[in-house]
Amino acid sequence: MTSATAPREPAQYVTIGIDREVFAIEVAIVREILDLQPITRLPHAPPFLVGMIDVRGQGVPTVDLRVKLGLPAAQPTANTRIVVLDVPQRGESITVGVIADRVFEVTSLDERGLETPPQVGGRWRSDCIQAIGRSNGNFVIVFDIARLFAEDDVALLDMADGMVNGMANGMAGLMADGVS
Repeated sequence: MTSATAPREPAQYVTIGIDREVFAIEVAIVREILDLQPITRLPHAPPFLVGMIDVRGQGVPTVDLRVKLGLPAAQPTANTRIVVLDVPQRGESITVGVIADRVFEVTSLDERGLETPPQVGGRWRSDCIQAIGRSNGNFVIVFDIARLFAEDDVALLDMADGMVNGMANGMAGLMADGVS
């Protein structure tokens, strides 16, 4: 006997820590998780855009999630990680690194157990929250990554990527011309 509506598998999420909260990002958009590495700062960038990192030869704009959420920046620790994401925007993906205080685990969250976020004030931007779930007895805040990186932010990230690639191409041209 077959059912027209087969039970869906719980969605998989990478859980990360920002300040005292636990957030979740869909596994499907997580490219990789890196230890903190040197970040090239970009002049005149907004505070949340801390700079660019090199990921296997690709310049990746990197965002401090604490600052993006309206929390104060914090000093990195041994647990600080960069989560490299392929963020869906405008029918394509933009690669961005996000700095998290820590990464916990991959966990399953059943869609039936997810709740709509309350429309009350909080410590972070609520427009980027898709839902609230529970894992291991704790609340987990599920990011709406596409909203977190709205159109204005995507334009800034594109510009940062273009600046770094333009500088790299310029340096490559100078090196090819024998200028040192």
